[in-house]
Amino acid sequence: MRSEGRNFMERLEELKKVLLSHSEERERLMAALELRAFPDPNVVRLLAARLAEEPSRVVQEAIVSSLTAMATEDVVKACAELLTHADAYVRNAALEMLQALDHLSLPVAEALIEHPDRDLRLFAVRILGEIRRREAIAFLRRVVETDEDINVVAEAIEYLGEVGLRREDREAIMQAAVRLDHPYVRCAAEIALRKMGAGPDKRKG
Repeated sequence: MRSEGRNFMERLEELKKVLLSHSEERERLMAALELRAFPDPNVVRLLAARLAEEPSRVVQEAIVSSLTAMATEDVVKACAELLTHADAYVRNAALEMLQALDHLSLPVAEALIEHPDRDLRLFAVRILGEIRRREAIAFLRRVVETDEDINVVAEAIEYLGEVGLRREDREAIMQAAVRLDHPYVRCAAEIALRKMGAGPDKRKG
């Protein structure tokens, strides 16, 4: 058993070294893929840091694949930190991973909908819009009801038009159109309400 454990750690260290410093793109790619078998917090941090620095797009995509496959709270935390990265690819990759991680991302999205940075609130809306769960819909409704930015609210309305089925969802959209009184929001509300239809709640509970 000790020998197996030693071999395990030796392989892990070898893969980390290859990912960080090997000159061959293919070797770094293979290391990034194999590291998904080691869902340790330190490995998650290493992969996330390398995603932000890796010069090869295919290796970056392999890192994204491995982090998504790990699907741990540590991955969610690492992705949340990458949402403010200067590189657009890294930001978007972090967003896509958070969307793919579904309910694990709910706490991050909940925190971000209150963030003073509008771009981060938009990211929160985009995460919530892909999580087809009651809690996510409730957070989207909160954004529609309380946010003051027309872009954030309009995007939340668009998602709510796709997933919101309750009367309170429709009421929140109508009230936002009146509250913000902006053509963009009114247009988004009209389209969303048309998708949602009229009448009693379509979903119980």
